[in-house]
Amino acid sequence: MAEEKKDNNEEKSELNYLVCDSCNGKGFLQNEKCPKCGGMAIAAPFYGRFLYWGKKIDNLNIVVDRAIVTINKAINIILAVIGVFGLFFLIYVAYINNFNEILTIKYWNSPSYDKSIFWFTILTDLYLYYRISMQSGPSKQVVRKIFLKQPELPEFVDWSFVRRQSRSKLVDISLAFDKESIELIETAWQLARALKHAELKRIHLFAMLPSFNDGAVIWGRLGIDPEVFKEKMGRAFRKYSDEKANHTDISHEIYKILMKAYFEAYNGGRKKVSITEIMFALVDVDLLEASEKHDDYIEKILIDFEIDYQKVINVIEWIRLQRQLREGLQRFSAKARYKPKSGMDRAMTAIATPLLNQFSIDLTLQARNGQLFPCIGREKEFEQIFRIIEGSRDGILLTGFSGVGRTTILNGLAQRMAEETVPDVIKDKRLVSISVAHLISGAAPAEAEERLLMVADEVVKSKNIILVIEDLHNLVGAGAGSGGTSLDLGEVFAEMVRKHYFYALATTDPENFTDRIERGSLGEVFQRVQVNELEFNDAIQVIEAKSGPIEYKNNVFFSYASIEASVELSAKYIHDKYLPEKALDILEEVAVKVRKDRGARAVVSREDVAETISSSTGIKVTKVSEDESQKLLNLEDELHKRVIGQEEAVKMVSASLRRSRAELRDEKRPIVNLLFLGPTGVGKTELAKAVAESYFGQEENILRFDMSEFQEKSAIDKLIGGKDEVGVLTEAVRKNPFSLVLFDEVEKAHPDILNLFLQVMDDGRLTDGLGRTIDFTNVILIMTSNAGAQRIQDEIQAELPIEQIKDHLINEELKQVMRPELINRFDGVIVFKPLTQLEVNQIAGLMAKKIVKKLADKEIYLTFTDEAVHELAEAGFDPKFGARPLRRVMQERVDDMLANALLKGEINRRDKVTLMPGGELKVEKAEEI
Repeated sequence: MAEEKKDNNEEKSELNYLVCDSCNGKGFLQNEKCPKCGGMAIAAPFYGRFLYWGKKIDNLNIVVDRAIVTINKAINIILAVIGVFGLFFLIYVAYINNFNEILTIKYWNSPSYDKSIFWFTILTDLYLYYRISMQSGPSKQVVRKIFLKQPELPEFVDWSFVRRQSRSKLVDISLAFDKESIELIETAWQLARALKHAELKRIHLFAMLPSFNDGAVIWGRLGIDPEVFKEKMGRAFRKYSDEKANHTDISHEIYKILMKAYFEAYNGGRKKVSITEIMFALVDVDLLEASEKHDDYIEKILIDFEIDYQKVINVIEWIRLQRQLREGLQRFSAKARYKPKSGMDRAMTAIATPLLNQFSIDLTLQARNGQLFPCIGREKEFEQIFRIIEGSRDGILLTGFSGVGRTTILNGLAQRMAEETVPDVIKDKRLVSISVAHLISGAAPAEAEERLLMVADEVVKSKNIILVIEDLHNLVGAGAGSGGTSLDLGEVFAEMVRKHYFYALATTDPENFTDRIERGSLGEVFQRVQVNELEFNDAIQVIEAKSGPIEYKNNVFFSYASIEASVELSAKYIHDKYLPEKALDILEEVAVKVRKDRGARAVVSREDVAETISSSTGIKVTKVSEDESQKLLNLEDELHKRVIGQEEAVKMVSASLRRSRAELRDEKRPIVNLLFLGPTGVGKTELAKAVAESYFGQEENILRFDMSEFQEKSAIDKLIGGKDEVGVLTEAVRKNPFSLVLFDEVEKAHPDILNLFLQVMDDGRLTDGLGRTIDFTNVILIMTSNAGAQRIQDEIQAELPIEQIKDHLINEELKQVMRPELINRFDGVIVFKPLTQLEVNQIAGLMAKKIVKKLADKEIYLTFTDEAVHELAEAGFDPKFGARPLRRVMQERVDDMLANALLKGEINRRDKVTLMPGGELKVEKAEEI
């Protein structure tokens, strides 16, 4: 295989590999080390060094390794027995002699065989401790990560160049793998050998993972059944290869996986390579050989468990983060043991800062003590921060909404400073966060200004402080006396930053940045670093890291699916908070609920999270139950219980709702955008109410706006709000994001208001007067219009097809009241036909049932004869006004008559009442009890 060209200029680039073409990456030729590569087989340039795998994997070496382990255990047991013997021997000597005499210096100064035995056993114990310490870790540690770029290498690197490197430049990565990871590789090789496969491949490593603790934990979090997994692996191996081999080599793929695992350990600042790093490399599809990319057995098996590689990576990070948190104190202590324990720098040139210490917290000190939560992701933000620090020396302003992680970035910077994986210009410095509230608390304006100046003076003289001010906007206006006798603290601080007296970092939110900082002096001296919500996978890893205390507090366990759901569903359905804060709030709530419902040690599932979000938002996010499935499939029948006729409208609405519930719609738009056209009284509003009741559970989930109230351009502020007030539309949707929004008689609205709906219908969002983005992706948006009502009636009477009538309306009538681009945003334009006499009869029957139900609540049993219903329908039929005249007839001829009878005492509880033709009431009195 040709030797590959290297690209060494990326700071955190992926590894490049040099494969020996003499031995074809095997390392051996006829059981002898390859003379060209010296047995290294594959090497990878690595920060001025070269990585290679130096441990030979075969039966002999495995037997020798295990024999050494057994011998070491035996030696340790013998040493432990000797140590225990020494302890009991000392107790025996104390028993036969005077115990007080043993505690004297004279006794220990006088030579005797018993003391010699005791000291010998003490030395044995110390030697045992040394042996166990050495055996518990790898022979060598992973190279320590430093803030450097890849050194330049020749344009072409060949094996002669590698072999000329000194031993210190050649890194045998096998020495940095811990015992479990070595055992995993060996058992995987034995599996491949037992199956007579020619090469050890990633599928063999993958198959053995559940046999080890970390692998079993990962499988458990993912919800993979070990027995089912074992069966699937067995079937995969039977299909994997028909060729049988007498010798099993390590494949190129495995060498690359092991080097990638080492690289991951390096990037994570770990001392050794563990199974989690190997597993991370296993699911790196970039390392797959071409043949496996087209036929990836591992991916197929994971798909059967509804898992993809990214989910596996997230669970690996979960295990890593939990381990990192458990070992946090030791790790930070080791990384920062040369960091000064006080405010003094290593050169002993820093000045004490007593006043600053009263109003501040030393974040680097907290980082060194392991008190800060790890910062996950945010590489883009750190890169921008370091670029500003090394370049302009301007202040850095982290701008983002509450809950997105501004403070966590500051903590992450403090951790990097404690570890000194930062640019040289800020090494050996302290990151100190000052509290503005404490600084100005109880102080007159002039005194607050004096405090700030004195604190700044200490910072300048100290020369080793980077100053942090959270919520920088609180400085603006602070200290400004009413008589103009003192300066605005914001102006004072801006002047200090402008003169580059010290490095400064600060935080604020977008609203305060725009209103109080951007156009002032602070806006001129601070460079803005935008802090957005975490990316999906980074948010998951933050939640994983913070889930431990919630699990411990509630004695429950989170599955990976529940963690993923908390991020996915909160991002989709909760819009008044930001990730990761809102996902954590959901997890805390669901943990309490699961503990109460199912007791201690219960496993939290995705459905548990979905139910919690459903109950708090009113949005259906749980899996479709069998009952709900049948209801959705028969939704037309449900809607027709309230809406008579209008088959096309009912079918289109039902199909839209089924797509939404099956999650097959465009989730960046409303559930559906519909325009109902037709004369008044034909069922447009009634269908909207029926949809709200059927899909949202109650008719009250309809937000209705009469657009005749928004005929002026100034009504835009009423709809979306102004600078100091909320809008009726935006606030209603913000509070009820899962609703049906109905705009009645939309043709009466001002054209500029109709333009607002373009963004809503296309992007599913609208910005209100306060600058908040309101989510419309979970609403059903319906507009009704009477435009062309007379034309509909005329063309229906002329028996024209509905599609032709619709084309006439869209191309002629609607264009007079709506822009074409708005018309094109509708998923459906539905024409409601004028009601026939038969349909009005059916509507009269529905209205009669409502009256019957009202009286049944009073325990009065009312019935209508068919003739009476028909008579009412005939009296209320008007082709021009639909069912509206019928409602008036029912009120005048039925409701009024029943109300009078009730008030006169002619009808009482348990009476049976029948409405006869001609408006006659027939009352059958109940028996007296």
